[in-house]
Amino acid sequence: MSKATRVSIADSPPHLWDPREETLVTYRTLLSRDATPSHGLVQGIATLHPGDVEAAHWHDVPETVHVIEGHGHARLDGEVLEMRPGDTFFVPPGCVHEWRNAKGRMRFLYTFPADSFDEIAYHTETTDEES
Repeated sequence: MSKATRVSIADSPPHLWDPREETLVTYRTLLSRDATPSHGLVQGIATLHPGDVEAAHWHDVPETVHVIEGHGHARLDGEVLEMRPGDTFFVPPGCVHEWRNAKGRMRFLYTFPADSFDEIAYHTETTDEES
């Protein structure tokens, strides 16, 4: 059952996730049915340190990303876009995307329409050479 709730980022332990084990991108999931009395929405904050890249991947569901702090670059289906505080990105299902930070700390809020973070499939990008 869902209910109104308050979640503090300080109460959300950081975890690392990178299917290619190449970076130390830190995630703090704030809303997820397995941890909070919520449903229909997964939300959290990712932190990328200088040089970090969340490797190219795609999901079966849409995602939004809102830049809170720092600057970097997004690659969305091959198009490279600057990421600045206040920018929001909509990533449709199946869109191959990656987030790249060049210097300083970059943080963004991510959101998925799902009950639990465990439901979000991360499909890594493949190329003709990898297939």
